[in-house]
Amino acid sequence: MPIIVKDYTWSQTNSKIHIRVPLNPVSHEKVDLFPTDKYIKANFSPFLFEVFLLHDVDIKKSKCLVKEDLIILDLVKTEEIEWECLEKELTKADKMKIRQEMIEKCQAQAQQESEDRKIKKSQLDRFTVQQAMEIDSQQHNLMDSRRDAERKKAMDELEGWRVDHVENNNRICAPPPKETNGVQITELPPSEDETDDEENKKELVEEKKEFTVSAAPVNKPTPTTRKPAKTPVKSEYVEKKKQETAKRVLPKLRQTMSLEVKHTPRTFPTPSRESTADEEAAWLKNITLARRATGFVSEDLRPEEQDPQWCKIKGDEFFKNGNFLGAISAYTHGISLSDKLPSLYANRSATHFALGNFNKCLNDCSTALDLMKPPCESNRRSRAKCIARRAAALARLGYLNKAIDEMKAAGKLLPDDETIKKDIHDMERAWEQNPDSD
Repeated sequence: MPIIVKDYTWSQTNSKIHIRVPLNPVSHEKVDLFPTDKYIKANFSPFLFEVFLLHDVDIKKSKCLVKEDLIILDLVKTEEIEWECLEKELTKADKMKIRQEMIEKCQAQAQQESEDRKIKKSQLDRFTVQQAMEIDSQQHNLMDSRRDAERKKAMDELEGWRVDHVENNNRICAPPPKETNGVQITELPPSEDETDDEENKKELVEEKKEFTVSAAPVNKPTPTTRKPAKTPVKSEYVEKKKQETAKRVLPKLRQTMSLEVKHTPRTFPTPSRESTADEEAAWLKNITLARRATGFVSEDLRPEEQDPQWCKIKGDEFFKNGNFLGAISAYTHGISLSDKLPSLYANRSATHFALGNFNKCLNDCSTALDLMKPPCESNRRSRAKCIARRAAALARLGYLNKAIDEMKAAGKLLPDDETIKKDIHDMERAWEQNPDSD
């Protein structure tokens, strides 16, 4: 049962209330403070300080300072009036009602803040992805423009070379006409047969010419003399090669087959040759770190870490070594894998109780008891432990009447347990000394 602190002091001004609560000999690291507009509670085991304020205060503008031996509360009044006393005169039912209202109000406010943070985080993530996609699009457009410019430049150079080559060929193939004694001589271009056969080109010295008379008529045309064409010289080596080529047996044609091409999987839509690998690796690393900051990542876990029973054993080891936060992480990961094991909730409730998280301890105990159905002899001891732990958490929260009922229920399941009998006796004595504790 907690000891109610009565030796506190308070003072006031027109706009503020100053409260001084002694802490000796408790360390300030163990102080659990719950301030609201109407109700203020400070729990530093085994002591408890709570006050139901006469008027409302602005808790957002108020200040709290925890020193080695003192708690200092500077509360800002909502109205600048002088208070006759610090605390209201309330009945036990009124106190219970105000406590419940403040708890529900704080829970609703915390839930709303959590939802706002989730919405803001989602908006930031969406903005980050949009910016990354925009940067990728800009880089892709820049690469396309540079590639098109280089292609156009190369095509212009090729077109210029082609035009110059055609003009040179025309000048070579069409020489200017010659005139001899009034006779115009026009040279004909070589025939297709002559162009195909390189040996005939070398052997033919003179080309066929056509004479057209364009001047005054002449009585006797000038005779034209032609040199006889040279006979081609045969080469034994060339004839031998031709025979070998004629006798050569060509290999069979290849059979048609289908070839499957698999591309390397990529996170980004751009090809690897057009991407900046360093920037992509940095972006992927930042995304992975952000995912790991919010919890476990499945690809980072070993196969045995995917077993909820293994998570329970690991959490038990952490609990025995005093690493309560590690134990809670192990139990929570096991629950995410399978939420049907009551032992995970029961052991996590014990860890929350050791850390002083009594509300979370109550929730886990209730969930574990819901999963231990139907009640039987094999889970009788486990149910008794969960009920006793829930009774202890209720006592720490100040609900002694409910805690006594819970502890008696645990005693019915384990009638020979001396620890439960002693706890029932201590709670009943505490209730007799201070019946208004809950």
